[in-house]
Amino acid sequence: MAKAFLIGGTPRVGKTTLVLSLIEQKPMLASSTDAIRYTLRQVINPMESPELFKIDSVKWDSDEARRSLNDETQEAILRQNAESEVVWKSVINFINSNLEDGFDIAIEGIAVLPKLVSHLDCEYNAVFLGNKSETHFRRILESARANPNDWMHNLSDETIHAFSVFNIAFSEQIEIEANKYGMKYIEVEDANFERSMSSALQQLL
Repeated sequence: MAKAFLIGGTPRVGKTTLVLSLIEQKPMLASSTDAIRYTLRQVINPMESPELFKIDSVKWDSDEARRSLNDETQEAILRQNAESEVVWKSVINFINSNLEDGFDIAIEGIAVLPKLVSHLDCEYNAVFLGNKSETHFRRILESARANPNDWMHNLSDETIHAFSVFNIAFSEQIEIEANKYGMKYIEVEDANFERSMSSALQQLL
């Protein structure tokens, strides 16, 4: 029977790396919720689904954005989850269309949340990644500075640090939710990144 393989977690934590390792071990079609979200933004009127466009309209290198990420973190998480719920409806359709054709499907992305996954009516394996380390900021910063095509490449150190504060709080929430629904959460260790990915891959396979 065809199965869905789901990888959720915070941004910049290794979801894409993990899905690439998964399809290397078990070839299948793979997609990201970011790609699905992008497509939806091209065809949906912002007036019909404003949650889908709120985060995209943020001016990231601004005092307002940094304040939201640093001091209003729970509200920022709620906005992110509201967007994810909109995207998830299309994710379900994408999953079901492949499973009905008898194909395994891998989906990774921030919109893969334990609560949403728990309602799936199909065979699936799921794992969730997070990083609650205060030093993760340095890895995010180094990665952004090293890649000119990274959307964070030109953001200030202060903004990237605020983003890492958001990631810590989001990781904490995802861990709580994963435990609530009996799903596996992997704390990704920057110093042992490959080992963390290997552990997560074992959970999926």
